[in-house]
Amino acid sequence: MEEMKETESPDATPEQLMRMLDLQLAAQRSHRAQSGRNRAILLVGGILFIIVVAGAALLVLNQMLMDIKPDRNAAPSGQFPANGK
Repeated sequence: MEEMKETESPDATPEQLMRMLDLQLAAQRSHRAQSGRNRAILLVGGILFIIVVAGAALLVLNQMLMDIKPDRNAAPSGQFPANGK
């Protein structure tokens, strides 16, 4: 036949069963609350990571654009500066 769990007893009163059910529900609620906090921390950390990486990418892009920007004092391409000027 079916084996009974250790927590179950054949002569448990309805009050004892309700108390056991309340304890199990309280344990599940605390477990869900803890996992919800972990999920929120992970979400905030992920968003901060994305913002930092995006900022670094913008700085790199800005530096690359500054490097290819022509110098205003330099002669136009294909022309050499005149002597004495």
